[in-house]
Amino acid sequence: MPEPQHAQTTIDAKADDDLVPATVVFWNNRFGFARTDRGGQVYIGAAELARAGIARLEIGERIFFEVRPATHKRKPWAARIRLSGATA
Repeated sequence: MPEPQHAQTTIDAKADDDLVPATVVFWNNRFGFARTDRGGQVYIGAAELARAGIARLEIGERIFFEVRPATHKRKPWAARIRLSGATA
């Protein structure tokens, strides 16, 4: 009997063209913030960075990510983070 095929999640199915460009403005090895080219600020968590396979960030570094909605009166947060110039 063949293995069941799992449908891709909405996140996996999105093209990298949908990712938002931004610049890291703060990073302390646990969390940080990036300012998007659109002018907003987004929270970056270490767990999401590890999930993306990124060991560290530098202030001023360019990144791309998917913006997730804010919860509990906090800033929106970054998911599916990619470094500028990195291939998906």
